[in-house]
Amino acid sequence: MSTIANIATRLRNSRLANDSFWALVGSALGKGLSFLAGVAIARLLGSELYGEYGTIKNTLMMIAIFSSLGLGYSATKFIAESMRTNDMQRIADTHRIAMLLTFAMSGVIALLLLIFAPHVALWIDAPHLDNTLRLSAIAIVFNAINTTQTGEMAGLGIYRRLALNSAWAGIFTFASSVIGALYYGFDGAIVALIVSLIFNAIINHISIRRVLKTSGPSRGIDRAYMRSIVRFSIPIALQESLYAITHWISIFILIKLAGYAELGISQAAVQWYAVLLFIPGALRNVALSHLAATNNDHESNNRILRRLMLINFVSTATPAIVVLLLAGYIASWYGATFDGLSTVLCISVVTAIVSSMANVLTQMFIAHGRNWTIFTASLLRDGGAVIATYFAILNFGHGALCAACSMFAFHIVYFITMFVAYRKINISKQKHG
Repeated sequence: MSTIANIATRLRNSRLANDSFWALVGSALGKGLSFLAGVAIARLLGSELYGEYGTIKNTLMMIAIFSSLGLGYSATKFIAESMRTNDMQRIADTHRIAMLLTFAMSGVIALLLLIFAPHVALWIDAPHLDNTLRLSAIAIVFNAINTTQTGEMAGLGIYRRLALNSAWAGIFTFASSVIGALYYGFDGAIVALIVSLIFNAIINHISIRRVLKTSGPSRGIDRAYMRSIVRFSIPIALQESLYAITHWISIFILIKLAGYAELGISQAAVQWYAVLLFIPGALRNVALSHLAATNNDHESNNRILRRLMLINFVSTATPAIVVLLLAGYIASWYGATFDGLSTVLCISVVTAIVSSMANVLTQMFIAHGRNWTIFTASLLRDGGAVIATYFAILNFGHGALCAACSMFAFHIVYFITMFVAYRKINISKQKHG
């Protein structure tokens, strides 16, 4: 009993444990409700319209991630380092620079989508979606803002507030998505997506301003500091843009070679892949902030890394086993039009286990500023998966199944590449004391 009490006391006094707890609570409530909304939308729209909805949503989300220039990660790292010295003025500088760059990039990309929406709609074989794409350009800006804001709040260490915001955003997303899809169909689901992102950005902004009100009067942009943030962010932005582009190309390949029904099956399986990664995803910013804060302490850094690897494996593998056992039953939730979903689902959830382990190594490399290593490994993973998907569908058909198998194979390649690179760095640090 005393051992259990000691463990409980250590957990209560551990900043990593407390931060992780609130990050998990926020992720479970926010993403859980968003996931349920996705299931409801799939059921209400059917595989064909859900495939179109997934195309719009994923295209916008991927573009928005790119348009944030990787500033979510950069903000976490730079703010976490400034928090060690309680330099609130430097934190405020980081906030202003991050938001300025996010607004600029996402605004330009949103404008380009407004102009070229008809061409994009033709490219995805859905010319009737041109006006929907124009309207959805708003989502690019606000999703990019949310990405940067989440990184800032992680760097500030206000995980409890971040959890509450995620919960409120999840509730709002669920209610608006179900109501929109139920009464207005496809268009209602798209509008609900946009409004939910705006709502999330507003409550995040209020939370950040409450912390920064002690930073003193605003001063001009430190251009030298802005350049250092941009230099750090460039390889992350390239890596995220690479993922966005290759993911969109994979969707395009599925549409052209297999059709929207196969895309709908693929999107449903990827939805469960994302659910299994909710704990690693929730801990991503926690991992980065703690690894960045200890990047000068080799022993503490490795200890945090090992703990996070164990947490990610257990938290992903445990639900993955449940999903594997219930794959047929889960597939039945989506209706008769999602034939073949159970097999694709099984492959996707196993892929999630590999991805969760690789995610910790990715945060470690970002914390130590080795962002070009991440880009190189990502190029191998994402580019390889796209090429494999294309040739597999040409030779075997079964678009969703081929996409899932390719994704699994190259996530393994990515993990091995990152682990070998980590081992080399670790050995080098040990030799140099």
